[in-house]
Amino acid sequence: MNPESIPFDFKSWLQTMAVTAGVAVAVCYLFTALRYGPLSAGDRLFAVAKSALKDLLFLSPRRTAAIAWLSVKESIRKQAVAGLILFLLVLAIALWFLDPESVDPSALYVSFVLTAVNYLVLLMAVVTSAFSLPNDIKNRTIYTIVTKPVRPSEIVLGRVLGFAFVCTVPLAIMGISSYFFVVRSLDHTHTLTAADLRTVATSGLGASAPEVGTQEGTTSTVRNHKHRIAVGPQGNGTTQMSDSSKLAADDSDSFLERFGQSHWHRVTGSQRDGKMVYTVGPPEGQFHARVPIFGTLTFKDPEGNTNSQGLNVGNWTKRGYVAGGTLSAAMYKYDDVYESEFPDGLRLQMDIRLFRTTKEGLDKPILGSIVVRNPSTGLTSAPRNFAAREYYTLEQFIPRALTDVAGKPIDLFKNLVHDGTVIVELQCIPRSQLFGVGPTDVYLLAREGRFDVNFAKAFFGIWLQALLTVTIGVFWSTFLSGPVAMLATTITIIAAVMKPVLISVAQGTLFGTAVHSGGMLESAVRVLQQKATAIELDEGMTTEVIKAFDKQMSWVVEGLLRFVPDFAGMSDVENVARGFDLSPALVFEHALQAGAFAIPLFLAGFLIFKLVEVAK
Repeated sequence: MNPESIPFDFKSWLQTMAVTAGVAVAVCYLFTALRYGPLSAGDRLFAVAKSALKDLLFLSPRRTAAIAWLSVKESIRKQAVAGLILFLLVLAIALWFLDPESVDPSALYVSFVLTAVNYLVLLMAVVTSAFSLPNDIKNRTIYTIVTKPVRPSEIVLGRVLGFAFVCTVPLAIMGISSYFFVVRSLDHTHTLTAADLRTVATSGLGASAPEVGTQEGTTSTVRNHKHRIAVGPQGNGTTQMSDSSKLAADDSDSFLERFGQSHWHRVTGSQRDGKMVYTVGPPEGQFHARVPIFGTLTFKDPEGNTNSQGLNVGNWTKRGYVAGGTLSAAMYKYDDVYESEFPDGLRLQMDIRLFRTTKEGLDKPILGSIVVRNPSTGLTSAPRNFAAREYYTLEQFIPRALTDVAGKPIDLFKNLVHDGTVIVELQCIPRSQLFGVGPTDVYLLAREGRFDVNFAKAFFGIWLQALLTVTIGVFWSTFLSGPVAMLATTITIIAAVMKPVLISVAQGTLFGTAVHSGGMLESAVRVLQQKATAIELDEGMTTEVIKAFDKQMSWVVEGLLRFVPDFAGMSDVENVARGFDLSPALVFEHALQAGAFAIPLFLAGFLIFKLVEVAK
């Protein structure tokens, strides 16, 4: 879902682990053979493998649980309480700086709490796990443990489970606190009095005519917005959400004040002392868990030629841009679009970035148009115009009944959808203005999920990262001293968090595949020579050496990062903040990736711990 994340490649991971295990066995045999001879080395390795297998097979849950509980008691006294206090302090300070009057306050608040919790829990996991075994060895408490019938595998696994539990309890408390913090912080209401309403004329005919006694008006302004409201004769109604038709007609500076944010309120009326009193309920619909259908994105250049990439405007995004007033367009091809799933039509949601080449009208929307096209016959619907604003999710409803470019009536599913596939083409109308879109910016809305469940899924992803961090910390602590183990764990976690960025830097694709920014050495040379990426380096032996070095370093960096989990890909902060539902398949992929790294790390830590002198 995140276009910058790297899907977990289980097959590649399996190959990497198999090769690593083979190399580790070969190295152990080589060193043992040099010391004891080739035949004795084989016997010794077989004995170690047999003993290790016995340790794993006869692992005692009771003794493992005892070690885990010992770890819990040690950690509670040290870091867990401090982590909770720090989290509450962060929330208290955040109230001063988070702006509930922003364009999309729910995204701002959700993104903040998830990011804060993620980093706090990772920090807690690093500090808790890295010093455990080294301190046991330093304080000689490990000798008390190992003199009892406790296997090395039970010590390592008990430490991992204990520290994971220590991180789980504060994380659960943070999750519940965060949910109520977000909901309560954005809770508000408006006032509505009889003086704010006027009676609507009922001269209209047909079903669209308002009911006799209907009144309309606006609520009071709260947090930089107010809502339009139409109440019936009994005083009941709902406020209007800011919709595309109103935004398209509005080009004023204060559209938020006039049309409100993306939520609505229920209004109920009651008689009190012979007067109608209106009660405006809490906001509804401001938190989303959208289940989207993403399409395959291609572009048309200004001459109308199909291209896999859009125009590049030189900023640091991986979006492609569509030039206004030309044949340039973004084309989304959607599959699995069937009449049974969308009986009334398609809900198209767009999160478009704007790039203006003039300073005039910076606060005004930019007009665009969409057409629906049959991928087989090429039949196209008549253009439907819309007004796009920066950082605003715009919804366009595409009904069943449409017209073609000649004005002839056509049906969406009978004439434009072919075997469940349809193409939506997006264009920017004004010349000298551009639309920026990526693969996940324009999508079909299948349905809405539950936000609270989606919020819990995001915390499950954070818990998986904490579990991996604990496992990494315990692994390093099996053979390194406390400070060195903490440094190694910190470096590993930083590499995990920045894995996509590090790979992009190594490959020279940090700004997208359309712009080759150069590898690490080439980038350093460009900085020293103050040369932009658009300027080629001078041809010659020096440039060839730089490119050859970067190519080899790219291979080395990518190879090393195969041993590091992708925390950026496992993080669901952006998806949940943008209101996307986390699918069960995505959550399972995260769990699979966590297990794929946690189990080998436990086995490697156990084997290393078994080989050190103290474990014998």
